[in-house]
Amino acid sequence: MDSIFKYLDYREFLRDHFDHNKSCHRYFSFRYVAGKTGLDASFYVKVLNKQKHIANSAIPVLIGFCKLSKREGAYFSLLVHYNKAKTPDQEAFFLQKLLLLRKPVATVIENELYEYLTSWWNVVLREELNVIQFKGDYEDLAKRLQPPISEQQARQSVKLLESLNLIRQTEGGTWKPTHEFLTTDGSDLTKAVRAYQKSVLKLAALAIDSIPKEERDFSTLTISTSRKGLETIRERLIDIRREIIELVRKEETTEEVYQINFEIFPLTRNNQK
Repeated sequence: MDSIFKYLDYREFLRDHFDHNKSCHRYFSFRYVAGKTGLDASFYVKVLNKQKHIANSAIPVLIGFCKLSKREGAYFSLLVHYNKAKTPDQEAFFLQKLLLLRKPVATVIENELYEYLTSWWNVVLREELNVIQFKGDYEDLAKRLQPPISEQQARQSVKLLESLNLIRQTEGGTWKPTHEFLTTDGSDLTKAVRAYQKSVLKLAALAIDSIPKEERDFSTLTISTSRKGLETIRERLIDIRREIIELVRKEETTEEVYQINFEIFPLTRNNQK
């Protein structure tokens, strides 16, 4: 069945969840749902038919019953509140939060694309083709990067991107990316990703001296917190990354390629576990 992130009505999700499981398991029925959740079977039918709403207290029960992940559960909870909203302002508030939880359209980099991450400029050049009208001037393309790369490296990179179907040539002869976003989620690319992250961190160190202050933003923060606090911070950083991606996705024009790094790591070893 479809991902929960494609739904804007929790009752439609529950209906599809019921139909999908009933088609897979003969024992699955409204009586079965009632036994697992404690919800009245006839009431559950009315919920699926959009005649009734579940109580807020039933939200965690159904999250567990549907075996939703933490993020999926948060989305389901927001869906319930969104569908039960009584004013336009409430609807707008919950809709905004729902959209932020939705994953941006992305293409997963599979194992065969390992080479894509071996050199930082492959990623940058691909984004640069979103900005400029590149038709084959490799010398100009190479000089646009900071720090600059060689013309040969630019040629090899474009060739690699084409072979991996990450860019294509339009009818007018301009090269453009084939997808808006890429993600390495779920891919066995740990070593490649780490190598790429190390390389962009080195670029960040160079940028402190080579890029004027008004064209960059660097800030550092040293804190002491708990494990629980750390998890809260990590979740907030995830939200911020999604907000940035959504902001960029909505832009109609682009001017430059920027690198944004998020790092959080321990500076002490008080808890050996």
